[in-house]
Amino acid sequence: MKRRAFTLVELMIVIAIIGVLVGMLFPTISGANKKAMASVSKTLLTNIASGLERYNTEYGYFPKFLTQRERVNLDDGNNSENLVKALTGRDPENRPLSQSDRREFNRKNRNFIEFNSNNLVQKVSGGQWKVVDSFGNPNIYICVDDDNDGFIKQGFPTIADGFTTTEIRELVPNPQMGLRAKAIVFTLKKDAQKATADFSAENVFSWY
Repeated sequence: MKRRAFTLVELMIVIAIIGVLVGMLFPTISGANKKAMASVSKTLLTNIASGLERYNTEYGYFPKFLTQRERVNLDDGNNSENLVKALTGRDPENRPLSQSDRREFNRKNRNFIEFNSNNLVQKVSGGQWKVVDSFGNPNIYICVDDDNDGFIKQGFPTIADGFTTTEIRELVPNPQMGLRAKAIVFTLKKDAQKATADFSAENVFSWY
């Protein structure tokens, strides 16, 4: 018995149906991927915060470059490279620290965290090294408890960072008291909106 082939119209209908189904599934798949990437980012941020707490326990203070502002962005200046030196006892090229760097960042050459090629990158050959999250976002913010009273009172996210009053209340229940932590690390979704941004970004917090 001779088989009847699909007509062009039937093929187009099938293709259209497949396109509709893919369109319906894509947001779900995209959302799941974003959620997974945010989870990986949270792990990195939590590890950095834990590494800084161990650094503080070892030395009794935090790296100086993190105490000069209420909120430090690792994308500014040499902050990323300085963090690597402080938390690994080596430079971003994995070389031993110079004597001056040891005095400034990690005098005992202790290792408090491991960075890898996924979260320590050199975007331009020969350029600065940047610590980035799973979205490729180098804007990683750090606040530390410089007076060692157990609370971070400033520098944490606010309404100015694009959050609603309700969201801020969930993130920081008591702004006057601050956050009970030695170090907090976070990223902000709004950074992906910068004209020069070549990355995506999400609101990810080490403490939430």
